Parts: sequence; C-alpha cells; structure tokens
Amino acid sequence: MQNHLADSTAMYGAGNCTGKRVFEITTGQFAGRVVVLMHTSPSEIKMTYADYPYSAWATPFNLVNDSADSPFDATMDDDNNLYLVYTLEADKTLVCRKIGFVQGIWLVDTYHTIFDADINRRPSISIQPTGRLWAAWSRESGGVHYINVKHSDDGGDSWGSGPSDAGYEIASGLSSVYPRLQMMGSYIYLLYAVDGARLSYRRKHVNLDIWESEADISTGAGYDDNFDSAASDDGRLGVVFDNGAVCFREYDGDRWGGVAVIDANGGEFPQLRYFDNAPHVVYLSDFVGGSHRVLYSLGQSGDFSAPLTLDPPASTFDRFFCYNAGRAVYQDLTSEAADDTPGDICFPETAALLQSPGDAVYAGMENRFHYLKIILSTAGAGGIVSWQYYNGTDWVAFTPSGGAFNFDQPETELLLWDDLDSVPDNWQKNFIEGSRLFWIRVVVISAYDTDPVGTYAGSVSNAGSIVLMEN
Repeated sequence: MQNHLADSTAMYGAGNCTGKRVFEITTGQFAGRVVVLMHTSPSEIKMTYADYPYSAWATPFNLVNDSADSPFDATMDDDNNLYLVYTLEADKTLVCRKIGFVQGIWLVDTYHTIFDADINRRPSISIQPTGRLWAAWSRESGGVHYINVKHSDDGGDSWGSGPSDAGYEIASGLSSVYPRLQMMGSYIYLLYAVDGARLSYRRKHVNLDIWESEADISTGAGYDDNFDSAASDDGRLGVVFDNGAVCFREYDGDRWGGVAVIDANGGEFPQLRYFDNAPHVVYLSDFVGGSHRVLYSLGQSGDFSAPLTLDPPASTFDRFFCYNAGRAVYQDLTSEAADDTPGDICFPETAALLQSPGDAVYAGMENRFHYLKIILSTAGAGGIVSWQYYNGTDWVAFTPSGGAFNFDQPETELLLWDDLDSVPDNWQKNFIEGSRLFWIRVVVISAYDTDPVGTYAGSVSNAGSIVLMEN
C-alpha cells in the first residue's frame, strides 16, 4: 500500500526526525484508523486519515493556518484526542492546540500559549499515563540556544504558571539544540543534541520535581536532529542517531550498553521502533544522483542485520534494455543504468540511447513501480516518445502522471503514476530477452535531431524524510 496524500511547499513538509506525525487509533469503533499530520505550506498544517485497507484517504483538511515554517510535533491520548504543538509565524510564540475526537469527528480547539517570549522552535510533546502533557522546545535568546520544558495538567489549556513562565531550563548551546521527549515507565526522558558535539539526556521521575543531572549518550561531532528514540515493552530505552555513521545504543534502566554501528556509511532521518521487544531501525541512505534508498535493520541479541531495502520498488532496475529498431537488437545496459558513469547508457553502434522511430528503452522490475529518475549526459532534442506498459495482451500507451517526458531534459524525476495504488491493475509481467518482469517501454515515434545519451536510470526517489507510525 502506497498513497500520494498531498504536495507540500513547506520547508519541513514531513517534519523533522524527532517529531511525531502518524498515529493509529487502537480502541473503540474506529480502531485501526490511521491519522497523518503534515505541513502542506509554510503556514498550514493539515490532517488526513484512512480506515483499513487504507486505499481511500480523506481529503486533507486544515488544522491551523498560522504556523511558522518550522517543524511541529503531536501526541495522542487514550481517548484519541491529538495535541499539536507548533510555533506561530507572527511572533515565534510556542502554542498548543487540542484536536478533539468525538464519534469520528475531529474538532480543532483554539490555541493556548506555552511560552510567549524569545524565538521558540522545534517542539517535542509527550504524555504521561495520568494525562499530564509535557512540551520541550528550543528557545533562542540573545544568541544563545536553550532547551526548556513545561507541563500541563488540563489538556493543554494552561502551561506551568502562565505564558511568561519559561519552565525548566534543561541545557544550552551556542549554535544549536534539538530536543526529544520520551516516556518510559515511571520516568520522562529528555534527549537532546547540543552544538553538534554531543547527544545527551536528563530524566525526571513522574512523582518528583527534580530533573536528574545530565549524562551523555554519545560525544564527538556531527550530532543534529537526526536521532530518534523508542521504549520497548520490557523497559528498555533505545536511541538511534547519525554522526557520520548510523548508530544505536540502549539503556536497560540501570546502565547503557555499547554503541552498535548499523551503517558505517551514515544515513539520514533514522527512525526507531520496537516490535516484540526487538529494535527496528529505518533510515535514508544516499544513492546515485542525489536520491535516497529507504533501508532497515533489525536488532537481535545485541547485533543488527545488514541493512536491506525497505521498499523493493524503490531500487535500481532488475533489467534495463536499449532496443535499436534498425538492427533489431537489444542491448543489456542494466549495470550501466545502475551507476552514474557519464554517458554509458547508449547503444554501442550509434552512441545514442534513442534515435529513430521504433527505437525503445525497456525498464523492468520484479515488482510494480510508479516512479523513475533519469539522468542524461546529453539531453535529446526534436524527438517524441510513447510511454507504454503491458496489459497481458498488448502494449498500452499512457501519459505519465508527472507529464510528458521526451528525454529532452538533463535530469528528471518522473511520476509514472501518483502512487502504487494508482498503478493499473491490468499491468502484467512480460518476457523480454528472457526476463519476465513488469516492464515500462518507451518507444520513439518521431526521430531525434539530437540523440539523448544516458548516465543513470532507476526507481529510487530523492525522498528527504520518512515517518514511522507511533505505536
């Protein structure tokens, strides 16, 4: 299941790594409903939702239109009410809105101020089993960056002793601070990165007012908001972070284990969840042409599996052929398409990827796919192509969802269809040069004046963020 929910012009459309935006209703009449919050424009935060089997999503609707173009955070209580914390664009005040859930209807409350001085960004919100809300955020004042935290006992209507109360000051930095709140057992943990030099934490027992002293999780360089945390059902706190390598460390309530390196090549947007008390890490890994693969790794007995691709259709093509109609010959360019060596995707005798009517490109995968990225060393001019898929009997022409593309631009990211749910049901596998795959065929119907020559072709997107559902 993959759906295109909305487009976004916001700087952080999917939020930041530490934020929470996807929730599941787990009890009652609407159990199984999945809710997604997103920044669709610099000032608008919207919501959409779907029930099983998640093929039909509600049209995204506005929750707020006064937000700064900065990450927000949210949490859900046991009654399925949402609490949204964000920064006002007008004066950088930090506010909270309750989004009540009443018999399947979402009711957006007016906002209530958490703190109304200085510049407030990057909030994190969490909720105790008793219903007490906690909000932590980055506060900039006089060129110094602080982490502050406050609580609310009335559903977000009031915070601390009022809007001018800055709450607890947890840490400070000269250039940057990034907080994340995490509940585990009888403690609330505040994890944070400071000045790129360390990833640290403090914690507080829910029945005490004192925050314990700071302790480091990892130190060195390269720490920013690329970290995440999660608690297991058996009382372990896990933290995943990227400081040049994707790493994991775990706390059992008494002591921290060693640092496990999941990917020495590093990654972005690492996300962590426990399933059956086993840590699962998902992250973005740099790939050819500025694209990113979504990889995952499973931790068992202190070791992590070698990273694997989470989304099989987002990969290099299993086969990539160039067909020259004049010679009636296929050229296998699978390995050439998978790397970014300039100008190596072409038919050898013509030094062109496509040229004359009947020439074609065949891109095939074991799984249906809906996206492709193409980089050309030479963009074509004058030619026209037909995009086609095989329906089990014939090749069917279609116009890609992203618009016509005639191999006439140096680089393109093309949506063939909006999402995997939009892929035609009648798209069938076909044998081409001995490989039975789902093929997209691109056929020249009008000759080129300038022949295109390729550098890279694949189905790996340039996704900038990933979001896992809160469980």
